[in-house]
Amino acid sequence: MADAPGHVRPPVSPRVAPMLAAGAAEAFAILDRARALAEAGRDVIALSIGQPESPPPAAAIEAAQAGLAAGRTGYAPLLGEPALRAAIAKARGVSADEVVVLPGAQAALAAVLHLICGEGDEVLSPDPHYATYAGTAAAAGARLVGVAMAPPAFALDVARLAAAVTPRTRAILVNTPANPTGRAISAEGFRALAALCEAHDLWLISDEVYGSLAHGGGHVSALAHGPAERTILLDSLSKSHAMTGFRVGWAIAPAWLMPAFEEWSAAAIFGVAPFVQEAAVAALGVPEAEMAAYRAGFARRARLAVEMLGGLPGCALAPPDGGMFAFLRVGGLRVGDDDIGFARALLEATGVCVLPGSAFGSAGRGHVRLSLTADDARLAEGLSRLAGFVAGRAGARW
Repeated sequence: MADAPGHVRPPVSPRVAPMLAAGAAEAFAILDRARALAEAGRDVIALSIGQPESPPPAAAIEAAQAGLAAGRTGYAPLLGEPALRAAIAKARGVSADEVVVLPGAQAALAAVLHLICGEGDEVLSPDPHYATYAGTAAAAGARLVGVAMAPPAFALDVARLAAAVTPRTRAILVNTPANPTGRAISAEGFRALAALCEAHDLWLISDEVYGSLAHGGGHVSALAHGPAERTILLDSLSKSHAMTGFRVGWAIAPAWLMPAFEEWSAAAIFGVAPFVQEAAVAALGVPEAEMAAYRAGFARRARLAVEMLGGLPGCALAPPDGGMFAFLRVGGLRVGDDDIGFARALLEATGVCVLPGSAFGSAGRGHVRLSLTADDARLAEGLSRLAGFVAGRAGARW
């Protein structure tokens, strides 16, 4: 609604403008179009959002219900219930006094950036990077500096990060396995990051929400190879246990920082619901064997995506190391003006919804992100439609 003549808006924080500028509204608008087509009766295959189609573990649901029935609906300790902090600590091989429970890894990142950054400070992150990183940094008064990694694999290049360090740099933010590219950081990569952080007095923030979805072997964590006393790990149950709506995650950080996390929690969220934390304890207690089929499904569907799309003319798809996405280069096709135009044209022509790579940083331009959360048959149908759309469209780059 337009302002009335003569109306003067009250002032807002200087952080609002960079938050809005950091968004990817144009790229994400395709989700609204896909929803409208589906509501109109169109057969839409959503290969867009990282929403697992599998249900959460039954034990987690039962624990949440039991917690509700037992009246576990009041305030919780600001740093998290002792039982959950202990369960996380046991799973990660740390002390419980290094764990703070927050409503998802997203809130954990927001807390961390508020605690370690000052106004105008910079956070370096390999580009492409998760879509909300820039907005979260801006909300904390900081600025995310995307450092382009080399396509098509987008492997970590610490030398490029080192070249981007300035006197305002406070942290390096990585995601492993990464969203959207699926790239994972090796022990050697973390050791190089550790040396860089120690040389420039920087924090290392490692977002490892996809750590349990490593495709080719064990997950390599910053906790084992990052810089001592300056590593902060972010994690949650959203992807590892298909518990996106529970909104429960955590940060693992030096114990001396926990009083600050406690004050941030008091100021921003006032804790996580106790019955949700009961569900989280139960989820962490589910035997790995019971989660194996769910987690193996992402590796299987990643292989399917590579098999069906890897040889498409004008495209390139580096096999992901883990996670629940594949990142397809479509910049060799003359379809639409850019990756946003490609995604729109693909949706209208085939009913397949993917996310434009531009939503994930400037290095993502010319790519689209494919979610691997649909069941095998539905994913295969979507990939088949995409392959048919691409056939015969090879041409000049944008």
